[in-house]
Amino acid sequence: MRILFAAVPAPGHVLPLLPLADAAIDAGHEAAFLAADSAAPFLDGRRLLPAGPSVKQLIVVNLERAGPARTLGPGLVELLAGTRIDLTWDDALRQGLRYEPDLIVGDSLDFVAPLLAARLDVPWASYAISGPLPAEFADGLRERTREQHASRLVTPRDPLALLDPFPESLRLPADPAPESGRITVRFSGVAVEFAGQPSRPVPPRRPDVPRALVTMGTSVGEGNPALVAGLAQSVAGAGFDVLVTASPEDAHLAPRVHAVGFAPLPELLSGVDVVIGSASIGTLLATLAAGVPSVLLPVFADQPTNAERAARRGAARMIDDPNDVGLAARDVLDDPSFQQAAREVAKETAAMNSPRQALTELLTLYP
Repeated sequence: MRILFAAVPAPGHVLPLLPLADAAIDAGHEAAFLAADSAAPFLDGRRLLPAGPSVKQLIVVNLERAGPARTLGPGLVELLAGTRIDLTWDDALRQGLRYEPDLIVGDSLDFVAPLLAARLDVPWASYAISGPLPAEFADGLRERTREQHASRLVTPRDPLALLDPFPESLRLPADPAPESGRITVRFSGVAVEFAGQPSRPVPPRRPDVPRALVTMGTSVGEGNPALVAGLAQSVAGAGFDVLVTASPEDAHLAPRVHAVGFAPLPELLSGVDVVIGSASIGTLLATLAAGVPSVLLPVFADQPTNAERAARRGAARMIDDPNDVGLAARDVLDDPSFQQAAREVAKETAAMNSPRQALTELLTLYP
């Protein structure tokens, strides 16, 4: 079977799909990724079918069309379901016709995938890369996607299933009930080397000093290295040995701060007592899967809601002022309830389907 994995060309959208794609290849299927050329560094040699512009290019165009897209509002609706489809569709259709997939799996915010599945008349499934979205935002995405189908004279096709790595205990009271056809899939870290961003050795941990990891993700970290450096220095000042996912030239190293470049999270989380992050969903789920609590400083998009979920579960402390990070990290370290909650979520995550099991369950639905 030929399976086409489609994603918005950003790490937080591409990386979660890799374990499922690798499981497909291990099971004897053929797999390829449909995304912009800018996604190539995240794929680490996996097959890419280039389609459309990069996220940075999309943001520039969308700014003129609909305004800023940093929050879950109309600007982001247009970026995902308007501008990206308009600028990606011709490439995506050409690649789809050449590849002739039997099944398409798209990240849940990639609205090219369902349109392509409908146009090619092949089954598709969605892979959740966020928790349940606010109703008004989700409704806006659905309406804009319907317009895109109608303008291309394509009849929408219902997905086979939702592949969902989101633990039940992170749901909020206002969230809708879980979708029918939901297949759980355990969030799995994946070891990739970003081209041009090699990882650096993780220094041995000192047994008498707590260790923290500062990782604000590629979108926040690369855009604001001064913020990352300031957070790392503040946490070090609170008595931690600090790993930070930044290059040494960006980190402005303070004592007890170790810049490790881009390194796979599973490697970094071993031996870490607390993670300082922005609540991007990939980093947050990987952290919780490892049973590590967090201090979260959300910046944009779904990060505030993600942080609220983890804080409500008791596995994280949410802050809105970077100056509070050192004190917050000490609070999380000294209060055992945070680690207990994180470990409970880790146990919940471990009981979910492995990527191979999720793939097997998905394929039982294949017509």
